[in-house]
Amino acid sequence: MKNIKQLIQDETETRAAIAKAKKEGRALNAIAEKDRTPEQAARFTALFVELDALDEKAERIAADLVTARRLQDDERHSGTVTPVVLGVDHATERPWGPMAAADAPPIVQAEARHRALGVFAMAVRAAAYGDVDPRLHAVATGAGTQIDSNMGFAVPMEVAPGIEREMYETGELLSRVDARTITVGNTMTYNVIDETSRADGSRGGGVLGYWVDEGTAPTASTIKLARIELKLRKVGAFGVMTDELLADAVALGGELEQSFAEELIFQVENKIYRGNGASAPLGFLNAPCLVSVAKETNQAAATIVADNITKMYARMGPRSRKTSVWLANSEIIGQLAALVQPIGVGGIRYPYASVDDDGTVRLWGRPVIFVEYAEALGTVGDIAFVDLNKYRLIRKGGVEQASSMHVYFATGEQAFRAFYRVDGQPVPRAPITPFKGTATVSPFVVLATRA
Repeated sequence: MKNIKQLIQDETETRAAIAKAKKEGRALNAIAEKDRTPEQAARFTALFVELDALDEKAERIAADLVTARRLQDDERHSGTVTPVVLGVDHATERPWGPMAAADAPPIVQAEARHRALGVFAMAVRAAAYGDVDPRLHAVATGAGTQIDSNMGFAVPMEVAPGIEREMYETGELLSRVDARTITVGNTMTYNVIDETSRADGSRGGGVLGYWVDEGTAPTASTIKLARIELKLRKVGAFGVMTDELLADAVALGGELEQSFAEELIFQVENKIYRGNGASAPLGFLNAPCLVSVAKETNQAAATIVADNITKMYARMGPRSRKTSVWLANSEIIGQLAALVQPIGVGGIRYPYASVDDDGTVRLWGRPVIFVEYAEALGTVGDIAFVDLNKYRLIRKGGVEQASSMHVYFATGEQAFRAFYRVDGQPVPRAPITPFKGTATVSPFVVLATRA
């Protein structure tokens, strides 16, 4: 990642490019549509696409700036973690003591996060007995805020960034989606090219090229755009820790980071797979762009045959094949092992699926990822061929955590909760009809029910 100075320079240049494009657009808009030349009309349409790309670039830079600033350490030292001593007035210092230097080894940075989160949790526990660490109330410094009458405190952002980082580094689906961070408002609206066919006059939503004689201008054509809106939704996780675990700050912080990251990964990725789009992100199984490949004639129930896989591969959009993956339920492993290709008249048969030295299973050269979100063998979604780069996801504000001792005071446990604001949906609005042929293609392909 670039440093903060470079990111600020990129942001300034991008904002200047946006302002320039908007100025050009206003000038063209001032010309009546009937009076525009073909070149002006084409440029006016192209400006919308250009502005969308610049806006997305600005969003990525803003997200990188948020991350860079979270990781920045004002007190750089040689990769060690300075412990925090409770009972000392730290309200005017960096919350919960100095973290590891930004260039420290990953294991040192992880230990620093775990220690800070663990010390915070211990401070909440001590507050329940009347020993209140002043940092819990240092609202002016952003250290923390009491959130309810049950001695609940919001986990400071300086302490809690590890959970979101873990989600996007380890999530099998989250690490592959097109994720954007928004900093203002709760919605993100963006334009997509409304392309549903590759036939002449429909490519790019209406762009058509011509072969012309020298000195002859081509007929003007325009891009058809569609606007898509994503609105942030909230997902939460709740858990309790025992007094025994609370005795070790590093162990406690590590357990909290891992357990909440794993649960939030599950909740978000499950909705990427099958969300309804109303109370949660829209999953690709329910998206209008989904392509379903029919079973073979007389195919037995709860089976997968070689022709199923071949036809699914054929229905993947050509531009997505190099970035696509297979998502599957582990129940299909036996079916994949039985897939063979007959070679020649002699009946020699070769395995259809291949396995790399590291254990990665491949079909048509693309990796198979076994996920628990996939449906049971024989039903739609037991195996899916997808390009998750075509899934747009928005997020805001990182993972918000809070901790309270009083909720489970009688049982000697401490309660923790975490909230995450996120939304998403596939970018294509419909399957695409190819230039030649009638079988539609899509970045999201599944196999129909075999019952």
